[in-house]
Amino acid sequence: MKYLRIILTLLILTSLLWPGNCLSTFQVVNAAINTAGICGVNNPHIWWDSQAYTALDTIKKFGFNAVRIVWQTNGTAARLKQIIDRCKTLGLKPIPELHDVTGSSKVTDLEQMVNYWIGCKSVLTSDIWINIANKWNPDSGTAWCNAYKSAITAMRNAGITNPLVIDAPDWGQDTGCIKTYGRELLAHDPQQNIIFSIHMYSGWNSQHKIRSELTALKKLGLPLLIGEFGYNANNGNNSLNCKVDAADLIATCNELGIGYLAWSWCGNNPDLAWLDLTNNWDELTDWGQLVVQAMQKSKAPNSSAPPGKVVLADFESNTENWSGFGISGGPWVTNEWQVSGRYSLKADISLGADKQFYLAKTGAFDFSGKTQLKTVVRHAPWGKLGTGIQAKLYVKTGNSWTRYDSGTVPVNSNPGTTLTLDLTNLANLNDIKEYGVQFTSGAGSGGTSAIYLDYVTLQ
Repeated sequence: MKYLRIILTLLILTSLLWPGNCLSTFQVVNAAINTAGICGVNNPHIWWDSQAYTALDTIKKFGFNAVRIVWQTNGTAARLKQIIDRCKTLGLKPIPELHDVTGSSKVTDLEQMVNYWIGCKSVLTSDIWINIANKWNPDSGTAWCNAYKSAITAMRNAGITNPLVIDAPDWGQDTGCIKTYGRELLAHDPQQNIIFSIHMYSGWNSQHKIRSELTALKKLGLPLLIGEFGYNANNGNNSLNCKVDAADLIATCNELGIGYLAWSWCGNNPDLAWLDLTNNWDELTDWGQLVVQAMQKSKAPNSSAPPGKVVLADFESNTENWSGFGISGGPWVTNEWQVSGRYSLKADISLGADKQFYLAKTGAFDFSGKTQLKTVVRHAPWGKLGTGIQAKLYVKTGNSWTRYDSGTVPVNSNPGTTLTLDLTNLANLNDIKEYGVQFTSGAGSGGTSAIYLDYVTLQ
C-alpha cells in the first residue's frame, strides 16, 4: 500500500487506486477480445494474502464473475497459481496484474514486469488475461506506445499467447493515447489479443465524458476494460476528489458491452478506506452496496451478450427493488432460509382460501436469447395451511403486458421448491415488463404465515 501515499504526495490525483455470476463466458470478436459481461472487483492478494484468498468465495457469493488479482513481483508463481486455480473453481475470471511500478515512467521498470510474467508463464494458462503493469506512467503517448510494443514482442516471443491488458497512461486515464495508438498496438500484436484498461477517478467526474469517450473508443473497435473505478464519496470531499457516478458508469458499460472492475474489496489505507467495498472482507459497505445494486440492475442480458447463467437476484444486501402484492408485511431480506449466500426475500401473508400473493420485480428487462427463468421458493411451517400453498413463476411481456407462467406447483416448507419457466417460445423476450412468483393459498387455510424466494437465475 506504500504507493498510495506516494501518489498522494505527488498530487497527481487525477485518478488513482486505492473490485454468482453476471455472465460467465467471454468471446473473441473480429480478432479482438470482447469484455462484455465482465463484472468484477480488485482484490489485494499481495498485501492481504489469507484474507483476500478467503474473500474469493464471498466475492462470488455477491454475484461478481471476475477478479483483478493485485500482485507484485515479490509474490511467487506457486502462490499465484493457487489463487488463479481457486478463481477458476469458483467461476471467477482471473486477471492478475503487477503493482510494483505504479506511477513509474522508466522503461526498465516496465521491462522488469515483462520479465516476471515470462518467468512464471507456466502458471498462466491461455484463458487468463494478463494486466502487464498497473498505471505505468510514461511522459508521452509515443513513449507509452513504443514501450508496450516492446513488451508485447517480448512476451509473444517467449511463447505467452494470453490476452494482454494494457493500462492507459496518465495514471490509467488518458483515453486520447488509446485513440491515437490503440489500433497501432493492436496491429503490432501477432495474436491481436490486446485489451485497453481505463481507470476512472477524479478525471472522470463528468457523466457526459464517460459516455462520450467510451462510445468513441468502441466505435474505433478497440477492446476496453474499466480496470478500476471509484464513486462520489462524501460529495467529492474525499482523498481523491472523486465524484464518479458509478451507477451510471456501470449502466453505460452494460449498454456498450464493456467490462468493469471496482476498486477494491478491502484493506485500503485509512485515507482511502472509503474505497473499501466491504468491512472485514465480507460485509458490504455503502460503496459495496452501490456496486452490487448497480450490477444487479444492469445484468439482465441482451442479444449481443455472451451466453451463460445470469443471477438476476440473490438478495445478499437488500430487496433489489422487488415488491410484494397481496402481502401483509414486507418484503424484507432475511437469513431464516437461503439457497445461495446467506439471505433470501421474505414476506408475511394472511392465509385464506384461494388468496393470491406476489413477489415481483417491475421495470424494463431484456431476456433475448435465454431459454429458462428459474427460482426457488418456500413457505413458512407455521399457520393453518389447509390444502397447502401453490406457486407459479411468470413473466409479463410487450406493451400489452402479456403474461406467461410455469404452471402451478405445490410449494413445500423445506428445503424449498424450484420453479422453472420455459422461455423458448415466448414473444417479446426483449421487452419484459415484470417477472415474479404468484403464490396461492389453498382451501381450509387461515391465520398467518410467510413466503420466501431466493436465487433467481436466467440461462
